[in-house]
Amino acid sequence: MKKLFFCLLISTGLMAQSNAIRFSPIGVNEIGATVGLTYERFLSQKLSLVFPLDVVFRQHDNYWNGDQLSSPAYFYFTPGFKFYPASVDRPVKYAIGANAVIGAGQRYYSVDNHYNSPYLKANNTRLGIMVTNYVNFDITSRFTMGINFGLGLLYVDQSKYKNNDLNGTVQLGTNFGFKF
Repeated sequence: MKKLFFCLLISTGLMAQSNAIRFSPIGVNEIGATVGLTYERFLSQKLSLVFPLDVVFRQHDNYWNGDQLSSPAYFYFTPGFKFYPASVDRPVKYAIGANAVIGAGQRYYSVDNHYNSPYLKANNTRLGIMVTNYVNFDITSRFTMGINFGLGLLYVDQSKYKNNDLNGTVQLGTNFGFKF
């Protein structure tokens, strides 16, 4: 029993920093530019859970009849896990993970394909999965920076004026944060 207690004590000491909060000041995905916040919970030396929340700012939509409409912000929540093939104690770390993609926001849609057709705003929902690659750099024992790139499929991409169809999703982001 003493050996088990000692092993648990040593392993918790190795994982003293079992959480991380990261801020992503700039990123992009298939909708527009993103700003986000991520919470990461380390479960072991090789596995962690991530909970990223991004606000996506869409560009103006230029339509062929000359109208410019600015869509409101989207929200993307992409919870998942990260697997570290090497230890998380290294100063430069690579990880790969799988994330669920949950997106919600509003878009403008053309009601029909005529030249002067009106554009109506509708809620848009996106659901899918994504494989994400991460590279993190520990600047100090508490401060970290990183970059991530993900590719995936959206199985649900629909709204009132758009039928569901299979689409791709992509994400590229930078981040910095603190481990605690």
